[in-house]
Amino acid sequence: MLNIAIDDKDALYRNGMQMFLEEVFLEEQNEPVQFNYLTKKNAIQADVIVKSFMAGAEYICQPMLKYRSKPGLIIGIYSGDKSPYHDGMPLCIKNIVFINRSEPLSTAREQVVQAWKDNIENPEVLPCKKCLKCKYRSLTPQQMMIAKYLLQGNDIIDIAELLEINVKTVSAHKRLMMSKFNLSSDCELLHFLSNLKKHNPPVHLFP
Repeated sequence: MLNIAIDDKDALYRNGMQMFLEEVFLEEQNEPVQFNYLTKKNAIQADVIVKSFMAGAEYICQPMLKYRSKPGLIIGIYSGDKSPYHDGMPLCIKNIVFINRSEPLSTAREQVVQAWKDNIENPEVLPCKKCLKCKYRSLTPQQMMIAKYLLQGNDIIDIAELLEINVKTVSAHKRLMMSKFNLSSDCELLHFLSNLKKHNPPVHLFP
């Protein structure tokens, strides 16, 4: 039996994905599947992991995924027109296959089947624990402070006063954050920072 762990807040999409994967793997592997909600514990032994990725998340360390003990398929679910694939993919998601929420089922099926075959035929030693060699991106200490105040609802003028720095400096750091994680709007930036606070928190700055 294949163990599939899913992390997606959209219950309707999650249920549809479960039905889709159950059909795919019954036909491809001729064995049943078992679904669980993704946790750090079951991520270690899951054969397939399905995880939603908001804009920018494909650039950062994914702590829940870096302790996997055996090769397995990771399916990243994303929205929008921007492809999340890039050259500096963190090691913990190096072999991920991304599927857009609006992807036709036939295309999604081809991607999953091919990725699974590649995984079975050419299993690799997981490189995800070699964090010092990873290209994941993070915020600088100054950017973390600015991020904290942005999440509290402050604008760049407020932040400049709170940190006693120039407004242009705050604005430049904000642009750098957006460029570093390929974010297109203030809305994407705030969602990204909120996600970073929840899933990869710099504790001393995000109490």
